[in-house]
Amino acid sequence: MMMLWGGTATSQTIVDYDFTTCVNAGYIGNGAQWDPYQLDYGHGKLSFTEAEWQKIYRRLDFMRPQLMRVVHNTAELMQGGRLDPMGNFDQVRHILDYCQKRNVSVIFGDWGWGLADAKTKTFSRRKVEMAADYVTWLVKDKGYTCIKYYNMINEPNGYWSTTEGDYELWRDLTRCFYQRMKHNRMLQSVKLVGADLAIWTPAEVNWQRKAAQEIDFGLYDIHTYPSKTTVNSGEYSRIIHAYKEAVPQGHKIVMGEVGLKFVEPADSLYQQENLRRAAALPYASMDDSQMFIFDYMYGTDMADVLMQTANSGYSGCVAWMLDDAMHSAERPDKLKMWGFWNIFGEEFFGGGQEKIRPWFYAWSLLTRYMPAGSDIYRTTVRGSASVKGLAVEKDGRRMVAVLNVSKKPQQVILKGQMVLSDCKRFDYAEGRLCLSDARILLPNAEHLTLNLREGHTIDMPGESLIIFNDFNE
Repeated sequence: MMMLWGGTATSQTIVDYDFTTCVNAGYIGNGAQWDPYQLDYGHGKLSFTEAEWQKIYRRLDFMRPQLMRVVHNTAELMQGGRLDPMGNFDQVRHILDYCQKRNVSVIFGDWGWGLADAKTKTFSRRKVEMAADYVTWLVKDKGYTCIKYYNMINEPNGYWSTTEGDYELWRDLTRCFYQRMKHNRMLQSVKLVGADLAIWTPAEVNWQRKAAQEIDFGLYDIHTYPSKTTVNSGEYSRIIHAYKEAVPQGHKIVMGEVGLKFVEPADSLYQQENLRRAAALPYASMDDSQMFIFDYMYGTDMADVLMQTANSGYSGCVAWMLDDAMHSAERPDKLKMWGFWNIFGEEFFGGGQEKIRPWFYAWSLLTRYMPAGSDIYRTTVRGSASVKGLAVEKDGRRMVAVLNVSKKPQQVILKGQMVLSDCKRFDYAEGRLCLSDARILLPNAEHLTLNLREGHTIDMPGESLIIFNDFNE
């Protein structure tokens, strides 16, 4: 069907929300990667003020994350061959205090640097055991029961990893960690998560299958950095489906790290612009930055990732990453710019960098209204392939989301066999955000009745996300 939009013909798409067919039960939740900050950017060491921590907390309180990933390096806590758990603890406690008080589940983990030597195919048993002792100290001695999962070695299948893609080395190291956790009587409190593979195609699925037979994982995860065209075309769902299918029965899988890159030829013009923008900022890494974090487009593309991930049966999604100031690449002052902000903008990197970037609001809406324990229901789209849908329910409260990833406006009819009463509407699109003085997103409309039985027609701008929900605040 063709309709007119300001005199221009545009196709009409129907999104049907079927709240009788659950496709993904017991969702764990969404969130972001929140690691200890490097602090020394080559021009003198910075330090956090309590006001800066509180600013982050206030922003996260709008998002309401349910799942956060926190990765550190145990080897950096070694002093004279002994574990110094207080090393860097001020940062760790501020991160974990937030998660503990807000009932956020944490995937804690180790980058792995200094634990293994891929050239000699060996690892330090003592250091691996100290990694287990450290998380034991955090949970038992310091009371951080928010740590539910542990990830030993980041992206072990990659050539950039400490294990350099050596499966046997990673397996043996992980088994050593597991045995120490068993010795510490921690396996009931903290489950192993893995295999933490970085994937772009289904080719790595055999690593996951093999690991599932040899290691006792309580939760599975993968990392993805797909190209924009891979996501928007829907090809992304096919790729990640292979890893969901390889998960043993009775177990769940989450997207442990996700961001978008421009790696496919179809996205080459975006990559050229990405590099141009990085070169124009003195503190941006040319090797590892996503400079479209300043554009509304990145918010809709990341929403596309999250919606496809949830509809594919994954139980959570962790965005890379919370804050630019956490990590650098080529040199200490060349930041990996992927964050929702840079908390040291006013202090060092430029005041504008501390402002909340648009994609925070898209990700936050799909985190806040997908609370832990939610169920995902079947959504069917007829019409434009650029329109996506998501249906969520928790304790009788519902959220329906509709996404337009194209640059063109779309007229969409929302349908289903239910009515949402007294619901709120949020619009994520350039020029549509309704923000408070504190830059917190407010509803565009409240006390609405969304009658899906009769069909509800909305006009969507290009690159927009619209959410209706009747959750109690």
